[in-house]
Amino acid sequence: MAIVSTKGSYGLTAMIILAKETNKELLQIKDIAAQGSIPQNYLEQILVLLKKSNLVESIRGANGGYKLSKDKNNITVYEILNSLECCMDHTDNKSKDNLLQPFWEDTKKKIKGIFSLTLYELEEFLEKNSQNITYHI
Repeated sequence: MAIVSTKGSYGLTAMIILAKETNKELLQIKDIAAQGSIPQNYLEQILVLLKKSNLVESIRGANGGYKLSKDKNNITVYEILNSLECCMDHTDNKSKDNLLQPFWEDTKKKIKGIFSLTLYELEEFLEKNSQNITYHI
């Protein structure tokens, strides 16, 4: 069901890093990996999936890298997770009777609602909540 794996979490982290790039410049995989503490080889696999879903675009070459393919106001957390997680859109309801079908349909709507935040809204949420953190030494 709506369990977010490491792949989903890393993918969301990478997308937030790309969203923070206000100059629309390309970011290289090594820089995204370093900023997000994401293993570089794993990040490469994640970015391929995000590219297939038209959420990021890439340019090859020495000055190449990745950037968002759309404005961060037009990309939702649900789109990102759905492109990376195998089961955001459906459940493995192999039951022959449809007794639970209304429950599963309602659950899908609720999941979409929970993850309907845009990257911009998520970025604002994270900034607001990071300001509330105080460190004591």
